[in-house]
Amino acid sequence: MIRHGESTWNVEHRWQGWLDAPLTPFGEEQAAQRARALAHNGVLPRAIYSSDLGRARRTAEIVAAHLEAPVITEAGFRERHGGEWQGRTGREIDVMWPGLRAAWRRGELDAPPGGETDGQALARFDAALHHALAHVGDGLLMIVTHHGVLRVVATRAGADIHAVIPNLGGFWF
Repeated sequence: MIRHGESTWNVEHRWQGWLDAPLTPFGEEQAAQRARALAHNGVLPRAIYSSDLGRARRTAEIVAAHLEAPVITEAGFRERHGGEWQGRTGREIDVMWPGLRAAWRRGELDAPPGGETDGQALARFDAALHHALAHVGDGLLMIVTHHGVLRVVATRAGADIHAVIPNLGGFWF
């Protein structure tokens, strides 16, 4: 599983959630660099599944071109819904909802106002994963997703997640 390349809203420090912002030229280059490294290391996925949001889908398309694998979009691999925080910067969130972002980061708040909880995001992800695994069978599956989803999946798997997962960063499961 890997995170999409840098988007225009990553640069602006905006919560994206289900809203979409395109990759920056640097984000496209990040995807190409990661793809070349994967190809160099002999990674040959049977399929690359991707969130249906444009920033992940475009990342998957760039990676797939280097790995000669088909891209299949799946809404279940979308970022977690950020509720009322979507489209807002951290500073805007802190002004409009004083203390809530800090409480969410400490695990004292299940979700941003109107957003998905970890459990809801994981249930959606698990259904999509089951479908994708059934499709690739014994083959290697690659998933291009988003920071929030990658974080909750990695945490559930026991990974130590205390820092931001960089664009094109990820985990082998």
